[in-house]
Amino acid sequence: METGEEVLEKIRTAVNAREEGIRIDRIRKGKDRKIIIGCETKEEIGKVKERIKNAGTNLTVEEVTNKDPLVVLMEVLKVNTNDDVLKGLRNQNGHLLKGLREEDDRVEVKYRKRARNLLTEHVVLKVSPEIWRRLTQAKGVHMDLQRIRVADQSPLIQCARCLGYGHTRRLCETTEDICSHCGGKHLSSECEKRKDGNPPRCTNCSGAGLETVDHSAFSRECPVRRRWEALARAGVQYC
Repeated sequence: METGEEVLEKIRTAVNAREEGIRIDRIRKGKDRKIIIGCETKEEIGKVKERIKNAGTNLTVEEVTNKDPLVVLMEVLKVNTNDDVLKGLRNQNGHLLKGLREEDDRVEVKYRKRARNLLTEHVVLKVSPEIWRRLTQAKGVHMDLQRIRVADQSPLIQCARCLGYGHTRRLCETTEDICSHCGGKHLSSECEKRKDGNPPRCTNCSGAGLETVDHSAFSRECPVRRRWEALARAGVQYC
């Protein structure tokens, strides 16, 4: 059975991008010896598929449909149902959705997140790449009696129990909560080291054997998080 490296070398030889002038934007190894290739246009994807097919290798090519991106509506009043949010987005912000092609008109409520203000929630929407572009450029929308902030929402999922990535607390196999401050087996709200003012120690970076560990496991600057973030975003279509 061929290794992932051997499959990658087969692809390099078959595509011969340098000589053929084929523009590949990114390539990475996936599970089960799969290689994931990203191109900016369908034309370039077609060239890659044709080269691999004509090379007579035993490689199978499948075109993967990327997921739609996410946006978050910040501090939406809780009294607004999901239907209210969708209706408000269209009726109060028609100028942002004007001229959409039918195939680009996709908006759905994905989930809600708690906000500091007990009267509000952050509402995460899954939208088409075109609507994602328009909303993130606008940076705000009118919703009910508010003008609220809109931002890109990361597709990365982080477990609230073990603080690992790619699964939720509900599917976590760990039985004990891990502290986001010190990595101990307790809630961060109960962490004595945090209360004493000791610096944080990221459990994910510690487990990966990295030198830089002086940050919270929820930090956006976390090196482990950044790697997982890049992988998560590679499967999302932003344009």
